[in-house]
Amino acid sequence: MDIVILGAGNVAGIFGKLLFQKKHKILQIVGKTPEHAASLAMQLQASFTTDINEMDTGAHLYLFALPDNLIQEVAAYPLFQHKFLVHASGSVPAEVFKNFTETYGVLWPIQSLNAQMEKMTGFPLVITASNAYTLNSLIKLGNDLTTGEVVVLTDEEKGKLHLAAVFASNFTNYLYQMAFSYCNEQNLPFSLLIPLIHQTAARMNDTTAPIALQTGPAFRNDSVTIQHHQSLLTHKPKYAQLYKFFTDYIIEEKIKNKSLNSIP
Repeated sequence: MDIVILGAGNVAGIFGKLLFQKKHKILQIVGKTPEHAASLAMQLQASFTTDINEMDTGAHLYLFALPDNLIQEVAAYPLFQHKFLVHASGSVPAEVFKNFTETYGVLWPIQSLNAQMEKMTGFPLVITASNAYTLNSLIKLGNDLTTGEVVVLTDEEKGKLHLAAVFASNFTNYLYQMAFSYCNEQNLPFSLLIPLIHQTAARMNDTTAPIALQTGPAFRNDSVTIQHHQSLLTHKPKYAQLYKFFTDYIIEEKIKNKSLNSIP
């Protein structure tokens, strides 16, 4: 398939390289800065431009690897009328293209992609498509992009899964940052927590509810330890507030899951 990629960042780089390896022809990179666009274009044996009016209009598909807030704005250019338009955002619906073309969709990788990654492992990929023709084409592309699971969802389903991904990844990462900051303030080595972080993530699977793997003072309803932790956070009221929220929710979740109540 002949493809034009709009953008020259992480998603553009990784998707471009994966598709190039599968013998798709990347015709052109349309980038914001000539340095980034030229660098990626050279790797993909493509041309490049920073002027959208000089875009190659003969591609089979136009991949929007752009910031979420720019996708609809760029798609409104007359050059994209009735073209095959695809973006890679989890939060932006496929129907953002609806007023410009009949053939559109989404290829959303459920993974934080970084162009510096030496090797991409198989990642789950969500497809949303406007019609059967688009769906068939995107499934083929999806299987060229990843060895992981490829799932077809509606815009509404994709949006809800994106919210779940924020809980599972973005918020979790910020909790790591909280632990990192607290360790630095207390002159403690955050490095000692890295094996615990890895082990906790490695225990997750698709057959066991995470609450069944829960440990810690809240799960044990260890009021003595909880009160001690809260006393250590009196100088950090926001941390103390989050500690209380999480503690209360863990206790509540354990009560709801009656089969867990006998676990100490």
